[in-house]
Amino acid sequence: MRRAGASRGCRTVLAALTVSVLVSSCSGLGVGAIGPVAGPARSAVLAASPEPRPEGPLRVAADGPEAGYDRDEDFGDGWAPALGPDCDVRDVVLLRDLTQVTTRKGCDVVAGTLRDPYTGAVVTGRTRAIDVDHVVPLSLAWRTGAAHWTQDERERFANDPANLLAVVAAGPDGNRAKGDDGPERWLPPVEPCGYAVKFAALTVRYELTVTEARRTAIESACT
Repeated sequence: MRRAGASRGCRTVLAALTVSVLVSSCSGLGVGAIGPVAGPARSAVLAASPEPRPEGPLRVAADGPEAGYDRDEDFGDGWAPALGPDCDVRDVVLLRDLTQVTTRKGCDVVAGTLRDPYTGAVVTGRTRAIDVDHVVPLSLAWRTGAAHWTQDERERFANDPANLLAVVAAGPDGNRAKGDDGPERWLPPVEPCGYAVKFAALTVRYELTVTEARRTAIESACT
């Protein structure tokens, strides 16, 4: 059940088309609980997982073309290294969002328990069944501003933990159903307001644009 106070907070933010509050105050889509991992890895995960806190209006414009987009060439081939040898940004997100994690080689996450922020389902087991999703999909970012960024800027965006969530891959409402769509075409059945605010915060933070339909969907998600 959505918390009444949190929903009112989201509506207030979106009514002014600003995102000046922590997204985690509007939903459960913020930093997750960390399982039995201590020491440098735990500290590194917390430091690498800030929520976006920008202020400003959404910039409305038509989406640009997808011509020239190549995920691996434009945003980097795979996850960037992080935490230590044999570990990467995917491990950072799994350590952040899963509980009761099992690791090998210090921080390589191989199993754990996830409460899926999109569907509410709880899954336990090997992390092969878990996707790390870009809240603002990479191809959508390309069409709304990232095509004009440098390669380094695009790779930083692709590996920004603030734009990443551990989610269940399969199912009618899961990450694979979302694909590369924005909120005008897809919203999660659980906490759509929080997801919409998080999406809006990231577009402002990275100076991406939204279509009129996308802005309307973001506002409507919290009404």
